[in-house]
Formats: sequence, structure tokens, C-alpha cells
Amino acid sequence: MKTILAAWCGALLAIGLVNEGLASPLEVSRTNENTLNDLIRELPAISPSWEEQLRKLSAIQEQLYLHERKMRREGLPLEMSVMFSANYSAILSALVEDRITAEYGRELLSIHRQLLDRTREWLGKRVRDESYPDDLAENIAYFRAELDRYSIALVDVPDNLRTPVINGYQVWVGELLAWGEATGGLTPGEISRIRVKAADLERFEGYFKNDGKLQPFEREQLHGRFIKLARETIETIAR
Repeated sequence: MKTILAAWCGALLAIGLVNEGLASPLEVSRTNENTLNDLIRELPAISPSWEEQLRKLSAIQEQLYLHERKMRREGLPLEMSVMFSANYSAILSALVEDRITAEYGRELLSIHRQLLDRTREWLGKRVRDESYPDDLAENIAYFRAELDRYSIALVDVPDNLRTPVINGYQVWVGELLAWGEATGGLTPGEISRIRVKAADLERFEGYFKNDGKLQPFEREQLHGRFIKLARETIETIAR
């Protein structure tokens, strides 16, 4: 997929963010970085509310970008930020590369968020438990080891089963829902509708991959559902 960034959207959810010198440039989920923008650019321009919808979508993208920075490391001491950034990237890489299930990835991302919330609470205290940084490092190391333990080696994932664009979209939706729930940026009704649509795509992905093969016509059907559900998600958050 070619890199065509919409000029009006200055902030894009790019899970492959460069960590500003803390780590090497990350390639995670860049396979999906243009999909949402390309779909937005193709929205019918006949509606009087089209520009208003674009403004809302662009604003949400920017807030998701900020959400991701916080999920990675923003505002944390250097040693902690490196651990969180590496953990976040490892989970997302495994998801996009089909090395873990979507369900297990969601579980690990939930744990990551909980650890991050506890860390920010600890940093906000006047009197701190000095053992917390060591405990945090131990916890992150444990869950990274669990990720490695339950991840399939990339070499063992057949190329005809890999769907990085669809996986990247699913990651984007997961972060959209996490942000929406945490900040109130999405209403319960919007969250429910998006979650149902994402679950539908995941269900069909599992169905098509269940026999260990993804035939060309099945991949096309899966992408057809992906495009339809992505458009419906956009319509939901642009209301």
C-alpha cells in the first residue's frame, strides 16, 4: 500500500512511532497507517456536513495520537518510559504479525494500561514506595516473558495466513475504544456499535483462517468486510 498522507490530517495514529532516540524506529502497524485516512478521503463530498465530519475525525485522530504517546512513554522517567515503550511495541508487533490471538493481545494491552495507570498514580504521590520501580520492572519483565512464551515465531506463521492490514485496523479500533472509554470521548452507544462491528470482522477472520489456509478469494472477501466495517466505524464516530 502506497504512503499517501492526507495533508489536512496532521496527526495520524501511527503505532509505528519513532521513540525519539529511546529505541530504534518501529515498524509496528505501519501497514495500516493510511487505510483510515484513505477511507476518510473517499467519503462522499455531497453532504453539507462532510467538512464537519472530517474535522471531527481529524480531531479524534489527533487525540488517539496523544493517547498512543501516553501508552508508550510520555511523561515518565526515562527508565520507565523505555520499558513501557518496548512492552507496548512488542504486544502490537505480535498482534499485527499474527503471532498471538486478538483476545490474548487485548488481555496484554489491558494489563499494560493498568500498570501504566498505577505508575502515573505512584508518580503523583508525595510519599512514594521506593520499591515500586523494581516491582514495576519485574512485572513488565514477567508479562514480556509470557508474551514470548505464547507467541508463535514469525517464521512459523504461513504467509498466506498473515493479514497485517486487517490486524492493524483491529489494533486501531482497540485503541479507539480504550481511549473512548477512558476519556469519555465516545458515548456508550458509539463504543457498543464499534465493538460489535470489530467483533464481526474478527469472527469472519477466524472462520476463514480456521482450516490453516486463506485462499485468495477468502482474502478478498475478508477485505471486503474490512472495508465495509471500517466505513461503518468512520460513520459512527463522525456523527
